[in-house]
Amino acid sequence: MTISDTNVSTKAPREGLAVGLCTYKRLPSLMRLLDHIAISAKALSSPPDIIIADNDGRDPAVAASVAEFSTRSGLTVHYRIETHPGISAARNAVFDEAEKLNLRFVAMIDDDEWPSPEWLSEMLKAQASEAAAVVGGPVRPVFPDNAAHLRKYSRYWSVDKQFLNGKPFVFCTCNFLIDLQAIAAIPRPLFDEEFGLSGGGDTVFFRGLFFAGMKMAWSEAAFVYEEVPQSRASIAWMRQRRFRVGNHAVRWESLGGGGRKSFAKTLGLSARLVLYPFLQREPESRMLGWMLEFDKVRGRYNAHFGDVFVEYARPKAEEAKPTETPKQEDSGRVCR
Repeated sequence: MTISDTNVSTKAPREGLAVGLCTYKRLPSLMRLLDHIAISAKALSSPPDIIIADNDGRDPAVAASVAEFSTRSGLTVHYRIETHPGISAARNAVFDEAEKLNLRFVAMIDDDEWPSPEWLSEMLKAQASEAAAVVGGPVRPVFPDNAAHLRKYSRYWSVDKQFLNGKPFVFCTCNFLIDLQAIAAIPRPLFDEEFGLSGGGDTVFFRGLFFAGMKMAWSEAAFVYEEVPQSRASIAWMRQRRFRVGNHAVRWESLGGGGRKSFAKTLGLSARLVLYPFLQREPESRMLGWMLEFDKVRGRYNAHFGDVFVEYARPKAEEAKPTETPKQEDSGRVCR
């Protein structure tokens, strides 16, 4: 394992692959993820590096466990503590490390996920066949046993193929591969700090790449699994997530003076709510589909009036008991 003091010249041609991930107070799931990355790496002709941006850094057990994994697996791990809070800072730390290492490809995954054995090989295969700057793949939720009733609604927790202007569009960092050589001209840092605590900065980033003409592709075979903890295993949580989606959408739609167009879109979505149950867009449940659409529209209006949903809020030190580990997934709040 290395502790982020790399200073490699970027004048040489880029080569190699790293798996990048951000982590915050999730040591057990982080170690599960690393073990599955090691399995996925076995299908490659050359082992990938692993870059970890720890957005906490106060638990020495994390560095020790990562070092033990590196020794056991034989994979090179670059462990970096990013003290500036927020998901944008952590993502930028991963890519800053990749730039120092002069790597060509970075595959990113969340610390509460784990990849299929063919994940990395399928990502690289899709990139080569499509000559794509970005490749995305599905995320499949894994519910706790006592939430089995939610499995019929699993697509609401999933990440599936999306299109923008009729073309494949990768929109989130939870499962994607990027060619750093293809985006060499894109200004750094890649992720806007304005979205560091609210979330949504990944969509801003990918929209920027898309409209800059970067080709995107999709690989159904490059799937990963995501643990759905008890705190997320409810319709109430999904309704909050849809509120967040609407709230964040207005923020990135309004960049560059697009506020009026965004508000017009909100008015159109509001009018559509009357007919939404009859559109049969949600085959699992028309009423649930309507509620989720309503929450998305509600989140949009909140954003128009200045409210920002903060997904990655940090609990105040005095609010957390010494024996408790704050959970990011429970910290969503709206603030002005």
